[in-house]
Amino acid sequence: MPFDKLYVKITCIVCKGTRLFEHSGHHDPTDPYKWKSCLYCDYEGLQLIEASDSTIVRYFEEMKESKRAPLLLMLHEFEE
Repeated sequence: MPFDKLYVKITCIVCKGTRLFEHSGHHDPTDPYKWKSCLYCDYEGLQLIEASDSTIVRYFEEMKESKRAPLLLMLHEFEE
């Protein structure tokens, strides 16, 4: 099954990449260490979000020409 979306990893918007879960809505004063790590990101403090078209274009612009050319060639062959 082909993928219908592309994703990028961003710094977690809840813990800001620190992995420390300090959200006041879930703080339990009787058990301050209940949430030792953020529930919303991975072990690196990153989250996956859907990539916008402009993000994909920016990624290609920042890519080295030696890596970009073969990808663009494959995309061109895919169109035919």
